[in-house]
Amino acid sequence: MENSPSGNGSPSTPSLARRLVEVAWAFLPLGWIAFGGPQAHIALLQERFVARRGWLDEQRFVELLGLGQGLPGPTSTQMVVAVGTARAGPLGGLLAFILFLYPAATIMALAGLGVATFLSDGGRPQWLDGVQPATVALVAVAAWRLGTAVIKTRLTMGLMLLGAAVTILVRQPWAFPATLALGGVVTMIALRSQRHDAEPAAGVPLDNLGINRAVGGALLLLFFGLLGGLILARLFLDQTWLQLLESFYRTGSLIFGGGQVVLPMLSAEVVEPGWVTEQQFLDGLALMLALPGPLFSFSAYLGAVAGGVPGLFLAFVGLFLPGVLIIYAVLPFWERLRRYPWVRIALVGVNAAAIGLVVGVVFLLWQRADPSAAGAVIALLAFGSVMFFRIPAPLVIIGAGVLGWLFSLAGLL
Repeated sequence: MENSPSGNGSPSTPSLARRLVEVAWAFLPLGWIAFGGPQAHIALLQERFVARRGWLDEQRFVELLGLGQGLPGPTSTQMVVAVGTARAGPLGGLLAFILFLYPAATIMALAGLGVATFLSDGGRPQWLDGVQPATVALVAVAAWRLGTAVIKTRLTMGLMLLGAAVTILVRQPWAFPATLALGGVVTMIALRSQRHDAEPAAGVPLDNLGINRAVGGALLLLFFGLLGGLILARLFLDQTWLQLLESFYRTGSLIFGGGQVVLPMLSAEVVEPGWVTEQQFLDGLALMLALPGPLFSFSAYLGAVAGGVPGLFLAFVGLFLPGVLIIYAVLPFWERLRRYPWVRIALVGVNAAAIGLVVGVVFLLWQRADPSAAGAVIALLAFGSVMFFRIPAPLVIIGAGVLGWLFSLAGLL
């Protein structure tokens, strides 16, 4: 076991080639077993790379987690990139990223191509009518768990309710980042007296992990340049591929927390313009929830349904690229940025509003699924199975499909 947490600067540190092999060997199975959503992914990373391998100490791991939660993009994927980078530099981060994503992304891409090719006329198996209510129930479980972890005060509860109301009433994509920003501003004002108590914990400093500040600055400029450039290009050029890329890149650039938080924005971006139907969205989401890996892999499915092979690559790259760029860009500056208490205080409001987005999307998905009484029973059983009996989500999705088939035979669905 390597005692140097960062894998840099120690005389006993293995060569880069050996460390890349270690990263490949360690991350190769993770994409196949990382069930349970972001929280489960974080626990898996902590157990394997902090407790077992010692690639990071606890303090560095916690700081990286806080950093990922405070940046746009999928937190668990950014943690994967950061852990790989800590061990083998930027190449290690990219290798970890690819190995973590490829199982779910490949399956979702193939599913999307299948839907676009064979089910574009609207034909679909009846058993999927049982899967859709279960899908909504699993999102409700995520909202509950995230809420109990983040919502601690009346202020955060109010911001959560605001986020939920905006999600339900305002279907425009700009409303979501605006709500998150408002949440941050509110807590910066309301909790300004606590800024002196928001000092970061002591511990081993988080170094730049092989990325200097010049490179970090360049990546930060690239991140914002692509965001602004794609928005302007879409305004002046009427190209479907450009609209698809801009929609997913903007979503990946403006969403905090990742996971289920991205669902309302994705729905607004692909369902409202008619690229993907509501049924296709829910069916794909059900499959994604039954797979390991980050929920952002859902983008491969949506892109494939909307635009075939080119669409799946545009959507996948568009949604993931901002989070990867920003984590690489900010790492060199984090040690200084973390000293500003207002950053940590603002994140309280941002996270609370983000939970509201998840709560709101539960109601939207339920309305779109339009379940019968039998569908409501399936949703209730799915919620209880995951929430109280800890049955894995893949088994719940399969069980919901079986119940949907049985209920359809009985004429109840």
